Amino acid sequence: MILMVLGPGAAAQEKIQIPSLDTDASGHPVLLDAYLFKPALATAAGPLPAVVFMHGCSGLITHSGKLMSRELDWAQRLNQQGYVVLAVDSFSTRGAASECAHGGAVTPQVERPRDAYGALRFLQSQPYVKPDRIALMGWSHGGGTVLFSIGPRSPAREINRGSMQISAPASPPRAASEVISAATTEATPAASDFRTAIAFYPGWCNTSAQHASDWSTAIPLLILQGESDTWTRAQPCEDFVQAVRANNMPVEIHLYPGAYHDFDFPHLPLTEHPEFAKRTGPVPITGTDPVARADAIERVTAYLAQALKP
Repeated sequence: MILMVLGPGAAAQEKIQIPSLDTDASGHPVLLDAYLFKPALATAAGPLPAVVFMHGCSGLITHSGKLMSRELDWAQRLNQQGYVVLAVDSFSTRGAASECAHGGAVTPQVERPRDAYGALRFLQSQPYVKPDRIALMGWSHGGGTVLFSIGPRSPAREINRGSMQISAPASPPRAASEVISAATTEATPAASDFRTAIAFYPGWCNTSAQHASDWSTAIPLLILQGESDTWTRAQPCEDFVQAVRANNMPVEIHLYPGAYHDFDFPHLPLTEHPEFAKRTGPVPITGTDPVARADAIERVTAYLAQALKP
């Protein structure tokens, strides 16, 4: 949707391909483009914590072939703080275009959670990554992917637990009440799972889409949301958080007064997008909010440090 270019001093990244847990028609893993950012100290300081990025509905790559400046900016910042970053491109190798105007074949409920856990497996196999200190972070469509990935209906989590060498044997499916009870007593996620998760202005953040009555997770989740967002609205997301917190789920939300969608994007003018209004209802507005962006940078820095660096 927004065309951004790499700025001077951009973090060096390596374009690689990783296998998703998703499979093609012949049963082979779908190979995904991904962009790996390693801090300069990655080879000298021993294994490091890591963060997996899940992009928004317009994809990770602009029409001019550049990485979106939001993901690039966050990757640079986290690299400087000592994190390995893996930005996953769910669209390019599948031949998918932007899904902002209408839904597409690459969904946040099925394919993209499998991509997230494929990225987790890849990072856990690398000697420079701490396998039990990996976070999941997503924006908008990718934020909805985060919710579906860590929730009880994730199509990828049980596959991951049953296949990772460091995981416990897979257990039979449990009733929703048992899942909720277990989640409230688990201090940390399973060693083979994500350690924590962050969702910026997530899509599908509402009680209906997430089945809030029995939604559960052992993975702590931070949601950052603009109060004035007309694309992924704040009130339904607040209602979801309130419902799952009533069941003692480790979810918190922070709201930014006056902030719109994409508030953490660097240098993005406020822009209306009537071309997407048919799908979303109100005309979506996107743009940087300097105050919200500054707070989000500080808040995410502290949140990840607490979760991944002890």
